[in-house]
Amino acid sequence: MKYRTIGKAAVALLLAAALLFSAVGCGPQAQTVPETSSSSAAAPEPADSPEESAPEQEDLPVGVIAETADTLTYDDMLAGEVTIQKRPQRVVVMLNAVMELWYMAGGTAVARIEGEDNIPEEAKGLPTIGTMSTPSVEKIVSYEPDLVILVNTLTKNREIQPALQEAGIPNISVRYKDYQDFCDLFELFTHITDQPERLEALDDIQAQVDAEIEQVQGKPEQKVMILYATAKYVKAGVQDSVIGDMLNRLGAVNIIDAEAANGQSMVDYSMEKVLESNPDVLFIQMANGGEKAEQNALDEIQNNPAWQEVRAVQEGRVYTVPREYSTLKPNARYPEAFAYFAEKLYGDAS
Repeated sequence: MKYRTIGKAAVALLLAAALLFSAVGCGPQAQTVPETSSSSAAAPEPADSPEESAPEQEDLPVGVIAETADTLTYDDMLAGEVTIQKRPQRVVVMLNAVMELWYMAGGTAVARIEGEDNIPEEAKGLPTIGTMSTPSVEKIVSYEPDLVILVNTLTKNREIQPALQEAGIPNISVRYKDYQDFCDLFELFTHITDQPERLEALDDIQAQVDAEIEQVQGKPEQKVMILYATAKYVKAGVQDSVIGDMLNRLGAVNIIDAEAANGQSMVDYSMEKVLESNPDVLFIQMANGGEKAEQNALDEIQNNPAWQEVRAVQEGRVYTVPREYSTLKPNARYPEAFAYFAEKLYGDAS
């Protein structure tokens, strides 16, 4: 058997190591950590990451970029990409119709906008932070919200968003103009509240709406016009609105060209256009102003002789739409709203 020989340099190194060992042995003993063999102790398993229990990314709601078990990243029209915490406990919603939908999805709030419409029973006693047109940033901040839900079609909501950002208040802005927005928001809110079981209510609403649409398939085409009335003016409503969208889904044709509206929900109109198109049905949508708004529209029809030449007026098919089916947003009442418009469109034309 051959052994490797050790040279003089190696011997010198060994002697130096021996001297060092003896010197260390005189002092306090250094504690050594015994090696653990792979056979005697298994490595600890990594803890489950939040992503493992997060929803599949392809099932994300409209506008959501990514989601984990505790966070949601949203493509915000005002602020760009924002990440918020799920299951917020101190929420302020900047439109009562959206707050009603937020409660349907299992959410709660600590403060709300002034008003009596679209208020869930549980939220009627909440303190207010101003009107829809005059919200107070100071009051909002004073409630220390962990989420503020803005509506990006409202001017004042867009204006206060930078102030909320600067104050470090988490916020997102959403769109709510039609039935599809309602469905998208319902799903988004159930992801934020982490209550997916609430989507059963949405499934039921959608099934009823689909049934209403199915019943009018093949009915004679109806030309319609929406008169958007306030106490000060009357304009024409377009398809990109709560009423316009429902009428379109029911097969009606709005005489006001959506492209001419340039993104607006209402536009000025000319009697020449009305007489040329000769709508079968007129719907009056009351905005702020209630009965005064309705009377303003009726006065315009009654006092202008040109309106008497319009088929809808001649046949008595002029209807004032209940505000809960239009301006106030139908929400859970969408099946009733679709049934209302289907009857007005086709009940006399079948």
